[in-house]
Amino acid sequence: MTNWQQWEGRVIQGRFPLRLYLGGSEQSAVYLTEIKGSNAAIKFIRSDATQAQVQLSRWELASKLSHPHLIRILDTGRWRGDDERDILFAVMEHADENLAEVLRSRRLTPVEASEMLIPALDALNHLHGNGLVHGNIKPANIMAVGDELKLSSDGIRPMGESEASTEKGNAYDAPENARGAISPSSDIWSLGMTLVEALTNRLPAWDRTKEDDPELPENIPHPFDDIAKHCLSWDPGRRWSTTEIKKCLHGAPVAAKGDVVKQEMSAVAEVHEIPASAAQGSAPSPETREAIVERLGATWKQRGVRAAAAVIITLVMIAAGVRLFQHRSQTPQPAATTSVRQNTESLVQPTLNDSLRTSTTNPGGVDRGAVNHEVLPDVPQKARDTISGTVNVKVKVAVDTSGAVSHAALVFAGPSGYFANQALQAARKWTFTPPKADGKAVPSEWSLRFEFKRNGTKAVPQRTSPSF
Repeated sequence: MTNWQQWEGRVIQGRFPLRLYLGGSEQSAVYLTEIKGSNAAIKFIRSDATQAQVQLSRWELASKLSHPHLIRILDTGRWRGDDERDILFAVMEHADENLAEVLRSRRLTPVEASEMLIPALDALNHLHGNGLVHGNIKPANIMAVGDELKLSSDGIRPMGESEASTEKGNAYDAPENARGAISPSSDIWSLGMTLVEALTNRLPAWDRTKEDDPELPENIPHPFDDIAKHCLSWDPGRRWSTTEIKKCLHGAPVAAKGDVVKQEMSAVAEVHEIPASAAQGSAPSPETREAIVERLGATWKQRGVRAAAAVIITLVMIAAGVRLFQHRSQTPQPAATTSVRQNTESLVQPTLNDSLRTSTTNPGGVDRGAVNHEVLPDVPQKARDTISGTVNVKVKVAVDTSGAVSHAALVFAGPSGYFANQALQAARKWTFTPPKADGKAVPSEWSLRFEFKRNGTKAVPQRTSPSF
């Protein structure tokens, strides 16, 4: 067994001196080190030969991510320990402290909770929009670097990719994590658990053996009580998205997710087999219900004065640079280690659709908008030959008043991270004729369902907002 705490003073690969042991577990350790004259953290993990290259390639992908609220991974490599076994390491940005340290002595105020949520939601939105999930949201992985709050990056993993093992799990894991099914909704659950603990200094009471929602403490202030309730639904399909959480945080109304209807259950059941372990009778699995409910839900309503005020408040908070954590600890908790995927390069070529629907205007002066130019993924035949039946991927795009896609996010990734990434990259290249109200272009949101088959790809667009 590796003795993690006896390496102080050593120099890894002649470049990274181990200044101070910061903490660890049976499987990992974190030391204070230096890189180019600046403090950094270096994390070690044990990995068998079959998993080593996979882990390194995932860390390499994480090092290419660029977001102001994600910890930067600066270098990675292997090092041979005292037992002559290869140990993997990742050098990353050093955090001054983390939320777990703060919660040992006090709870967050509502203002601090808001300041925690906004950057965390931005980082998760960035990950989910790029086909990734964090996979391990918890207080120890929410960190302060100077005046900025950042999420750990070494545990990022592919969206929708099943894990052979979720290790021992932790109190913040979503129910579906036990089956190795990690999705954006899993991150939302973990964020909800973290939010409750941050405000009350205790986790919600929850029996993992039952399919019930956790029991929330009564002293959670508004609107965090509403946010926590909608994050901690046992059914992943009923959990809020990052966008819905932001809207609630800023005081905007959030439409309730509707009940599943038989027509939608039938449509999804044709292309996705319902796992027996997650269903009884003809009921769809939580993952299937998530796709259905997202298809029915209409978000991104016209925003008006309230949303504009929320944007101004957010910008003021960022400009002020208010520090989330007010006290420092000398031994920051290390982030837990999971995995991150190797990015798949997409080959996307624009394709003109001859049957695009034209924009329609009703007598009330409302132009409903239309697809102007669609792009279909150019999937090599070798990849198509792996398809059995149909692979469905659903992407949600936000469209600005010029008709360009301002944001795209996976709603349902399907069984393959490769095809999900292909659909996401293609969706970002679509253009639209924006809807108009009283002659003025307005933002809109569209649902794009990509259907991959051996003989080709089909896209089915549907405008979901605004609802005229």
